[in-house]
Amino acid sequence: MFKSIFLVILGFAGGVGVGTAIASFLTLLDLIPRLAQISDSNGQLYIYQRVIVISVILTTLIEFFQISLYGNMLFLIPIGIFTGAFIGLIASALAEVLNVIPVLENKLKLKELLQIPVLCISLGKVIGSLIDWLILNNIR
Repeated sequence: MFKSIFLVILGFAGGVGVGTAIASFLTLLDLIPRLAQISDSNGQLYIYQRVIVISVILTTLIEFFQISLYGNMLFLIPIGIFTGAFIGLIASALAEVLNVIPVLENKLKLKELLQIPVLCISLGKVIGSLIDWLILNNIR
């Protein structure tokens, strides 16, 4: 009985710690507003907020109830594309917030072609996610 109560408190504390860290990460670095600014969608900021909250809840439920997403390849491809696109956009926003893009712009003198490194970062994350989902998961 004591062990179960201790595990519940420990799990709750861990969840609060991780949730606070992610909220601080997104809030302090202004990733979501910067992502909206980069993608020229400042009017849809509420959609970003809702998608993040819904995805956190769904991911938590999937992990908690150990739900497996088995399905046909046509079902998994869009999931991989959307996951990779979201991760790529967050990585791009994080890179820009941390001033990676301005340093790259100054070193390589890419005044007019600044969209190319941002697009390469995003496409790299999407392609990496697709390779992981479609190829590496089948090997394992």
